[in-house]
Amino acid sequence: MRQRVNIVWFKRDLRVFDHAPLAIAARDGALVLPLFVVEPDYWRLPTSSRRQWCFVHDCLGERDASLAALGQRLIIRIGEVTDVLDELAREVDIAAIYAHEETGDAWTYARDRKVIAYCRRGGISLCQSPANGVVRRLQNRNDWAAIRNRRMQEARVPRPDRLA
Repeated sequence: MRQRVNIVWFKRDLRVFDHAPLAIAARDGALVLPLFVVEPDYWRLPTSSRRQWCFVHDCLGERDASLAALGQRLIIRIGEVTDVLDELAREVDIAAIYAHEETGDAWTYARDRKVIAYCRRGGISLCQSPANGVVRRLQNRNDWAAIRNRRMQEARVPRPDRLA
């Protein structure tokens, strides 16, 4: 029987402190698989730069060390996210994917829509946490400021003590 895992998909949010998806996935009690996907198509965009990649690359090494201290190494894969998830699904039973809502561009929005569709097809729970003051899925803008202000005043999310 394949092991059930919660994937924590790190996108732009390469930290272990104040990282709601990581904290929530760790509380669940399932095995946590921290994942970063290097997406070649993203890095070919005219809005992506070598300097950005160098920064991300350095952060990945630090994140791996931080996560290893909690009990799990950072898994780094290269390719389209849904292809990477397919590969992982052949090895483990993906119970849920935890990630921050990303505020990016049309490319990241389309990629996230593909991941949402992938999860629906596979019966995988996708749990996205807000990462900033952007409030999604509002009927109108009347309540935006109150929701945003409430979020900005919330306490920082503590780092998990350990990852299963």
